[in-house]
Amino acid sequence: MQPDEILKKLDSIKDIPTLPTIVFELNELLQDSNTPITDISDIIEKDQAMSLRVLKLVNSAFYGIHKEVDDIGNAIVLLGFNTVRNAIVSLSVINSFSGLKGLEGFEISDFWKHSLAVAVVSKGLAEKTKIASSDSCFVGGLLHDIGKVILAQYFQDLFEKVWKATKKENLSFYEAEKKEISIDHTIIGAHLATNWELPESFIDVIRWHHDVKNDAESKKMILVIYLSNIIVNSYNADPDSSIDLSVMHPAASKFLTKQLGDLDTWFAEIEKDIQSAYQFFLQE
Repeated sequence: MQPDEILKKLDSIKDIPTLPTIVFELNELLQDSNTPITDISDIIEKDQAMSLRVLKLVNSAFYGIHKEVDDIGNAIVLLGFNTVRNAIVSLSVINSFSGLKGLEGFEISDFWKHSLAVAVVSKGLAEKTKIASSDSCFVGGLLHDIGKVILAQYFQDLFEKVWKATKKENLSFYEAEKKEISIDHTIIGAHLATNWELPESFIDVIRWHHDVKNDAESKKMILVIYLSNIIVNSYNADPDSSIDLSVMHPAASKFLTKQLGDLDTWFAEIEKDIQSAYQFFLQE
């Protein structure tokens, strides 16, 4: 199948998880910077379960607020419209996809562990370097591989072909996609994010997180997720060794070393935040 045929088939699948209506309503309201806080909080509070989860997240260590936030309006005042919207997107995506079945080479729980680890490292790296919004980088990290879920669930023949190549030829998943099939998870994921009407920055991150030399407007945010993905993959491959920078683009590796100094020491400090994310989002 050619890429356009795959994307056309994707658009025709009826049971692909969608984001709740609240996300689309918020995106529409946030187009107008003069939208009253009460309009936004009213929409969120219609969904009681989501409101409770957002407040629980806002009061967690992720946001470092030193007083309890007890209503959505206060959360918006303290954190801003975009941060609250990003929290809702994060919670919604995990909830929408967590019930999917696994297959050989793909377990949804492992997928979310990787995505959350990249999200947390991206947030920490953005806070350290100040080159992009930390909460947007968290969402970008969370969503970066979402196309893999679609491949595994709805194009299993393509996924299995890629998976077998990773094992037989010792390739990364992305390398195997390029070799074995006509499309890759970045194109599929970006298409899905476009259908979801997510902000362009998230679409760019999903599409270009393997290509640090892209020309996208969100290239600083993409750089953060690119680096974070490699850091997490390196650590998971060999937790007892130093994080391998050799697979990074030389300019990206130089930037990372200059900004962080001892990468292993920095990552050790981030690890506890990764475990906290697992506990909150995956209830582990």
